[in-house]
Amino acid sequence: MGNLTAKAVQAAKSGAKDVYLRDGEGLELRVTPKGAKIWQLRYQLDKKRRVISLGSAAHVTLKEARSKADGCHKLIDSGIDPVEHQRQQEIEREEAERQARIEREARRTFGDLLEHWAELELLQRKTGAESMRALRKDALPALAEREIATVTRADVLECVDRIMKRGSTRMATRTLSDVKQFLTWCELREYIERNPLDGISKTAVTGKAIERDRIMEDGEILELRDKLPEAGFTRATGLALWISLATACRIGEVIAARWEHVDLDAGTWRLPETKNNRAHRVYLSDFARRQFAELRELTAWSDWVLPATRKADTHVCPKSITRQVRDRQRDQPLRNRSSATASLVLSGGTWTPHDLRRSCASGMARLGILPDVIERCLNHAEQNRVKRIYQRHDYANEQAEAWRRWGDHLDRLLSGKEAKVIPLRRA
Repeated sequence: MGNLTAKAVQAAKSGAKDVYLRDGEGLELRVTPKGAKIWQLRYQLDKKRRVISLGSAAHVTLKEARSKADGCHKLIDSGIDPVEHQRQQEIEREEAERQARIEREARRTFGDLLEHWAELELLQRKTGAESMRALRKDALPALAEREIATVTRADVLECVDRIMKRGSTRMATRTLSDVKQFLTWCELREYIERNPLDGISKTAVTGKAIERDRIMEDGEILELRDKLPEAGFTRATGLALWISLATACRIGEVIAARWEHVDLDAGTWRLPETKNNRAHRVYLSDFARRQFAELRELTAWSDWVLPATRKADTHVCPKSITRQVRDRQRDQPLRNRSSATASLVLSGGTWTPHDLRRSCASGMARLGILPDVIERCLNHAEQNRVKRIYQRHDYANEQAEAWRRWGDHLDRLLSGKEAKVIPLRRA
């Protein structure tokens, strides 16, 4: 080395092809056609010729390039390939940076990252806000200030166990699932090395979910009719229960209904958003239309079918009717809750508003309505892929007939006589 000078390096010009200025002992300056100047070292090891880049001349001086070349020669003399040595150093540097980043991120708290995850993912889901409320109630009080890397499987399962102790198995299962998804998100972004809940199934912690099969036969529907007046409900709440029974819609869908989607003249109710993210159209029987018509007399001042009384421009709490029904089946009243205990206890045992949806489907089946039609009335997605792809009939007429027959049955049952069609005046 020693053939080049700093001035020669600075004055080097590009050509149509790469230009090489050699300093000796394999060190050379390569000038590209675009004018870039790069130091590189040519060498031979194990009878193989190799080239290693030593950096740009814009950042590496001639003296520094010679020093780097000397270092490479020492490696070659020791039987070490400079290219492989450089690659290994890069791997080690990247790993050190990764570990430093993990240690830095590990100092972030469970609470901070959970809020960040919720904003990006959880709150984008239809039930995300409800899930986040549950996490704030059951997980954050114990884990919010903990560094994310210190949160263990035992910490999470303690939170889940506390939910199980108060009898909320479904909420415990949902919380476990949400926290597991959150920790997987943290692992993907290297906030943690490994998700501590990997390999943990929901059934192993909270048990296998029990499918409810509670339905109301005609006798219990009559019991409900007789007991509703003594339950202390508002009239609107009672009407909402009958609508759910008549339409097989979830009580939450009744609560969230808007008057703009209910057409009493046409006898239809459109649900633009449902649990399975599919729009649904209900063809109202005369029985269902009368319930809606009475509701309109009570609540037409609002855009909502069941408007909230304490908040403007919203509907009542989605859980309010379920909570009220549950309170009226208790032996003892809860503090600041209804004193009408046991007023809605039916002969078939404990029931929930969702059982009305199941009772409607079962009642239609007893009337001889085909299962495929009932499934459409329930707005269930077709599970058979082939049928889902090729059978595009919407069963609209069949659904309308199914709801009509079920509504007529409710009319006959609850009135004890044949139903009369009553014209509805426009509100």
